[in-house]
Amino acid sequence: MRKSNLAFLAIMVSFIFLACQKELSFGNSNFLGNFTATIDSTNWEATTIKEITRQAGNIVITGKSTNGNMIVLRVADSGVHSYSFHNLSATNVAIYTDAASGNTNSFTTNQWDLPGVYGSLQIISIDTVNKVMSGTFSFRAYRQMDSLQHIISSGIFTNITYTTSNTAPSATDTFRVKVDGTPFTYNSLTGFATGAPLNQIAITALQGAVAPVVGLTIPSTVTTGNYTFEDVASTIMGLYNPSTTTSLMADSGNIQILEHNTVTKRIRGNFDFKATPLLTDSPKAVLTEGYFSIIYQ
Repeated sequence: MRKSNLAFLAIMVSFIFLACQKELSFGNSNFLGNFTATIDSTNWEATTIKEITRQAGNIVITGKSTNGNMIVLRVADSGVHSYSFHNLSATNVAIYTDAASGNTNSFTTNQWDLPGVYGSLQIISIDTVNKVMSGTFSFRAYRQMDSLQHIISSGIFTNITYTTSNTAPSATDTFRVKVDGTPFTYNSLTGFATGAPLNQIAITALQGAVAPVVGLTIPSTVTTGNYTFEDVASTIMGLYNPSTTTSLMADSGNIQILEHNTVTKRIRGNFDFKATPLLTDSPKAVLTEGYFSIIYQ
């Protein structure tokens, strides 16, 4: 795998988990509470979307302004807590999309080359009775493809409603794979079409609250046929996180799409891949005899 293409990998690591939590449906707006920040020197406010999901051991905070610019904050759920955004972290990540510029490739805290902390999120209060959450945030987001960055500061969200829902495997959905020869078991299976600008189908099988997890991302326009995971610039990707601190990406392997019915949203396929960390060659994991059959939302 060509390690120089980390920007694309980092973005997809982030979004495969975002899709696992909830489809970013721009028609589902929550107008309760306030969600504001300063982007560089310009005031920003979430007006068309301001929502939080708290499920599967993660908190995802999403805000979108009238001009389409979007902030997404994702952290492993520790409740009221101070969270940090480290470079190349697949667990905690802050994302900024400057849609108004015409370039929808995201800026993230996990694309920086140098190790370090590139932002923080403070969840100040969680009202479990009224299901609202408040906090503050700031971060520096970088886009490796063109070396541009944005500074997001003075971020505040107040009394934003959050939803909780853990998706149990459907009786009609199937996911199986062996990790280093051992069958992978899961308690949550999700399939989501993320919509524009990603236009991806994300399939995620989760064991435990946050990890281990196996995930696949596939273009929403994919047709039946054979594909490989080897081209890291492609939009067909595999992920295996054995723990909350280790994230492995497919750097070789195959996926065979057996069926993709865009009317019923049923997609089936076989897959296998070898997974390694983004910057090193170990630890490794070999996933074999993979099969999925799922109706995505």
